[in-house]
Amino acid sequence: MNKVTLESIKAKIKAHCYLVLPDGRTTICMLSLENGYTIKGMSACVDAANFDIDLGRKYAYEDAIRQIWPLEGYLLAERLFWDRAMPVATNPPKTKKVPSVLEEAHKLLNEEIRAEMDKQSWTVTAKSNGTMVAAVKKRGRPAKVDAPWGLKKDGTLKKRPGRAPKASA
Repeated sequence: MNKVTLESIKAKIKAHCYLVLPDGRTTICMLSLENGYTIKGMSACVDAANFDIDLGRKYAYEDAIRQIWPLEGYLLAERLFWDRAMPVATNPPKTKKVPSVLEEAHKLLNEEIRAEMDKQSWTVTAKSNGTMVAAVKKRGRPAKVDAPWGLKKDGTLKKRPGRAPKASA
């Protein structure tokens, strides 16, 4: 159900009681809801000579019911929100695996400087200036290869124009 009705509100009322204050003109209605929450409604007449206990109860009850409407509206809005959100939260859309920066670096290194690299023993590290450095084992000792690409501020790889790979021993 996507709306609050008077019937749904009345169905949640488990008990009610009335109290006439000693001033002889004020009636209090206390409604106990199924979750244990209580609502108080009130009615009063200006002159005690005009007091009618049945009308006092009726108006106090209506005042208490009137206070339940916004509470039930909030609960309904919350339930509808979570009903829409839960399918997404419990069944996230299947997405393609996004390659990490290291995986992209491996791919680029393989394409750009394959001839200079021993495929079994190399590592890629990021310098503080945003460039990537590949350490390659060459003739038993590590060599550094300055690759023609670097890292953007958002962490993705960028090609650096005009730079050719160079190796140092």
